[in-house]
Amino acid sequence: MKLSSLDFLKLLPGFMRDDPAVQGLAKAVEDILKAPAEKIPDARVWDRIEEMGEEQLDALAQELDIDWYDTGWDLETKRATVKSSDNIYSKRGTKWAVEQVIQDVFGGGYVTEWQEYGGKPFHFKVTTSYFLQDEETIARFRALVNKAKRCSAKMDTVEFAHDGQAIAYSGVKAAGSTTINSGFAANIG
Repeated sequence: MKLSSLDFLKLLPGFMRDDPAVQGLAKAVEDILKAPAEKIPDARVWDRIEEMGEEQLDALAQELDIDWYDTGWDLETKRATVKSSDNIYSKRGTKWAVEQVIQDVFGGGYVTEWQEYGGKPFHFKVTTSYFLQDEETIARFRALVNKAKRCSAKMDTVEFAHDGQAIAYSGVKAAGSTTINSGFAANIG
């Protein structure tokens, strides 16, 4: 039985169904519930995120107060951010929350805490494979990490690491050489 097509009278005990006052009350309850019941499919959110457009996601992010959300992101980044926002809020200030924000927006990365690399207490560094090509991207990256990290924690550095294979070519007019590099890292202080 659907709420939008509810026959409230059938839910009542048999001895009450013949009373005209009860029948009127049942009809009134059906009329009252009909309008909100028809709006229920529109109220569903979490199972419809994959169907939502950018404007809907932007509105939802504002309603959910996702303070690290950016309306300039592509659709898939917006969806990933909205999907994980509740978990990030519940675990904000943890290594997991920082890594999840990086995953959602930049496609991946991980946090190394101070005791793992010999840093100062409450410091950490972040490693990502996302190409941080300019100062603006680095600033955006840092701002997102700052939204997810614990307030007392300090990010020492952002490292760019690529573990795939890169080929570099160099040479002169008649001769050339190929260098295959299996790892690359750049430290952005």
